[in-house]
Amino acid sequence: MRRFSILFFLFTVLLVWTGCKKDDDTNELKAEFAWELTGNPGEVQFTNMSANAQSYEWNFDDGKQSTQESPLHVYEQNDTYIVTLKALATGQSIAFSDTLVVNNIP
Repeated sequence: MRRFSILFFLFTVLLVWTGCKKDDDTNELKAEFAWELTGNPGEVQFTNMSANAQSYEWNFDDGKQSTQESPLHVYEQNDTYIVTLKALATGQSIAFSDTLVVNNIP
C-alpha cells in the first residue's frame, strides 16, 4: 500500500508540474506568414501569423514593400522570390523569410 501511495504522490507532482510548466512566453515576439497564389495572374495573398507585434514591414523581393498586416501583392513576372516579414514591437524586431515561386503569369 505504501508503494502505491508513493507512486500516486510522484504521479500527482509530475501532473501538477507539467500543468504549470510554461510552454511559451505569451509575450514573445514572433514573425511568421503563409502565402497562396490566387486565381489572378501574379497575385499572392499573404496571411500574417505573427504574434505580439505592433507593426509590420514586408519586403516582396521585387523592389516593393508594404506595412499592411496581411497584404495582397501582385508580381509582374514569374520568378522565385524570397519574401521577408519583419514584426516589430517596442524595442524589438524579428524577421521571417520564405521562398515564393510565382508561376501563374501567362
